[in-house]
This record gives sequence, C-alpha cells and structure tokens, in this order.
Amino acid sequence: MSEVDALRTQLRDRGYLTHGIERWFALDPFRSRAFWLELVTVALKAATLIAAFGALPFVAVMTLRNPALHALETLGLFATYGATWLAVAFAFVIAIALVLKIRPALAIDTPRALLAISLASGALFVAPVAIWWTRFDTPPATTELIAGAALAVIFLIIVTFVVSAALLSFSIYELKRVPAIHQKPRTIPMAVAAIALIALLFVPAYTRREQTPREAMVVTTPVTRRIALIAVDGLTHEILQSHPLTLPHVAAMRSVPGASTTERWATLGTGVPTATHGVRAIEGVRFRGGRHVLQALSRSDFVLLNLAPALGIARREPLPPTVRRRDYVWEIVARRGIPALAVNWWTTDDRHEGALTSVGPASIFTASRGDALRLDAAADARFLRELDRTHPQFATIYLPALDVVLNRLPLDQSSRLTQSLRALEGLSELAQQTRNRGYEVIVIGLPGDGQQGRAVVASWMGLQIRNGEDLAPVLLDLLGFPASDEMPGGSHAEPRIASYGNRAAASAASRVDEDYYRNLKSLGYIR
Repeated sequence: MSEVDALRTQLRDRGYLTHGIERWFALDPFRSRAFWLELVTVALKAATLIAAFGALPFVAVMTLRNPALHALETLGLFATYGATWLAVAFAFVIAIALVLKIRPALAIDTPRALLAISLASGALFVAPVAIWWTRFDTPPATTELIAGAALAVIFLIIVTFVVSAALLSFSIYELKRVPAIHQKPRTIPMAVAAIALIALLFVPAYTRREQTPREAMVVTTPVTRRIALIAVDGLTHEILQSHPLTLPHVAAMRSVPGASTTERWATLGTGVPTATHGVRAIEGVRFRGGRHVLQALSRSDFVLLNLAPALGIARREPLPPTVRRRDYVWEIVARRGIPALAVNWWTTDDRHEGALTSVGPASIFTASRGDALRLDAAADARFLRELDRTHPQFATIYLPALDVVLNRLPLDQSSRLTQSLRALEGLSELAQQTRNRGYEVIVIGLPGDGQQGRAVVASWMGLQIRNGEDLAPVLLDLLGFPASDEMPGGSHAEPRIASYGNRAAASAASRVDEDYYRNLKSLGYIR
C-alpha cells in the first residue's frame, strides 16, 4: 500500500489528483457516493482545461471574420463555445472512466500505448474544428489561417496531454507508476497559458475603436434629369441577350466582389467595399444585449445557429438595417435635398425622412407570402405608387425574384423556365412604365449566388460602367455630386471628397419580424 500512497502523493503534487482516485476500483459505482464524487472532480478538472483551449480557435476565427465585436460579445462567444466543449469533454472523460471501471484489464500499461490513445483522442476533438472551419462561405485570410491553425495545434496538444493524464489517473491502481511524460508538473503552466491566450482574444475588442470619418464639404451641381435604377438579382448579360429589353445601350461588366447577395448589392449601392459598409449576410446571430450581428457564420455552427438560440443566449434574425455603416447613393443625395425613393433594398427599413422615402424588404417580403413572382409584383406596385405620389428625382427598386427562381427554389426545369420568363416580362413592363413617367431608366443585374454569367448594365444613356463598383460614382456624377475617396470605382481624375461619413441609423428593433423571417426561409435565403 506504501507504493500506492507514494504514487498518490506524486500525482497530487503534479496536479492530476485531488483525492485517492485509485480507490474507485474498490468501490461500487451504483452504491458509492465517493466513487461519483471522485469521478466528477477529476472529469470537471480535465474538461475545464479542454474547454478553455477548445474555445480559442473558434473565438479567434469568429472575431477575425466579424470585426468590431465588443468585449462582452467576445466574452459571449467564448462562454458559448467553452460551455459546449465543457459538456462534451466532461462526458468523454466520464465515459473513459466507466469503461476502465467495467473493464479493468484495459488499463494503459505502456507510455507508448498511452500516447497513441491520447493522440487519437486529441485528433477526435480537433476534427470538429476543421469541419466547422471549412463550412464558411469564403476561405480564410492569411492572418486567420495562421492564428486558427496555431490554436488548433495547441488544442490538439492540450487534449493529448489532458486525456493521457486522465487515463493515467484511472489506471494508476493497476500500473503503480508515473510514465516519463508526466514526471513534471504541468497543470499550473497550462492554466497560465490558457489565461494568456484568452486575454489576447480580448485585446482587439478593448483597443479597437470604430473610426468615424469626418464628412467633407460637398459642392454639388444642380441637375434636372430624373433617374430610375432597377436592380435585378440573377440577371446576367447572357440572359438579357436572350430576352432583350427596350433599352438601346446594353453592356457586360465585371461583377462586384462578395460572398453573398446582400454583400454584393450593398457594395454596388454604396460604392464602398464590404469592409467599409459592413454588410455580409442575409441572416445573422445577435447575443442578448449585444450591439453587433455576427454575419460570418459556418454552416456547421451548431452552437451559434441552434444551441445558443434554443437556450436564449442569442437569437437568429434577418439582417437589420443598422448593420450598414455607409449610406446608399440615394440616401446621400436625399440628405442634401434631392427627393429620392428606394424600394426593397437590403438593410433598409420603412421610413419617410426629409427628401427620402424608403420601403424596406420586410413589408415587401411579407406581402409575397413565399411566392417569388408575387414578391416582384408587390415591389413593382409599391414602386409605381410611390413614384406617382412623391415624384422623386431619383428612384430605385431591387427585384430578387429571378435569382430566387433560378438559384434558390428547388423547381423542375419547366417551372424554372416558365417563372423566369414571367419575371423578365415583369421587368420589361416595369422599365416601360417607369420610362413613361419621364425617368431615364438604368437596369443593372448581378449573377445570383453560385450562378454562372456576367453582370450587365442596360440604359437609355451610354454609361461608362466597367464593373459594379463604378455604378455609385456614376450615379453621383449624374446627380451632380462628387464621389468619395472610399469608393474604388469610377474615374479617379474627377474631383472627390474624403468621405460622406458614417450612416446615421437608429438602434435595431428588439423583436424579430417572424413573418419576414419565415418568408426568407420559404424563398431559399435562409436554410
């Protein structure tokens, strides 16, 4: 018994045991409270260490993909992922102990076997990280790749060490020795390392400050032309050649960079890159009390997409208007006195403010009742009605039905062809009716998610638009406004201002519009 006591002393000094865990093998798990007390104590200790390091790669990747998170939101990410890993690791360690209790002959007998089993366990824990990481819509940036890979390797090493310590603890009564890899105490250094790495994740949240660009003085040129922009998702140059509109100038152009529909159209409408306008997805996750919406999510993120909303920690919601940090072109000109109308554009809401009349997608999508063609019809009717009522100098409408029919709904070939032709007929009718009201019509189309083809622009004017980023500067020029230095498109020889400043947006609504959310799902925008 003196050898066992000596081993217990060694293990306690090295932080592996707090009590005589080898006594488990003499206790009945179904009758002894001491057995479960010892087991839970050691399992919690091991699971806590695994959870601390297991949450790190998830939080690091999420903070890099979702910039400008505050400290509380970063803490919410760490707590959510950490709690999940704690439960998984706790159950895993308990399972190992019970297997060794039932089958004592399985006690680890050699350091080589101990290391092999521990490495296999580490690989089993790291595999979900790899699967989760590959399910993002866009590949990782270099910084994210280096940080995530390094933390994943550290996680593998930690799991290997902790599992080997647990196996050793559970097998010590049979082995009566401490393998060489566990001769030195490591619990305190590992805990210090975990705390240091966790603290590093919060440094950006505390040091990052959202810069508010100063709005420069804008010198405008009075114009009298009236312009209408019709934006059609899913419309390509190839489709428009097969079903031409009555517009004399049609040209292919390079599309807008971006991983999602909302991201590309927000870049097109604002003229600034995604990193500046901040719109990335159609659906996001917001922690309770958090200001920011997590838009860059892995499709395999069970924790944020399923577990956190089920527990009430966070909620899934259609992207609110407040995520957009820059004004659309029509908002820029309306703030300076030019009457403008916008219907159904992403990240806008229903409001009438000054010279701007805005009809957000929530009311339009809700009226569609999950029917793509009815969606465009509802937007068309509202657009024409507001044109007749407000007579704006600039008007725009976003039509998503063609993209929904071609890329989102599981339709047979015949139904897809029929509905796409009807969507194009509706587009032709809208363009003609808008033209009849005295507007110079511009139609612009971008390929939908995963759709082949080139972007297209068609108009009554010969516009110099080579890519989607040129649209905003061209529209501003037509309306007598300068472009800003934040806009990469257009001619850089023209006079420019530094920035039009941040968008003035109210706080987001606290309640999700469930009808809007259900219609987004029925139309294939949310899976």
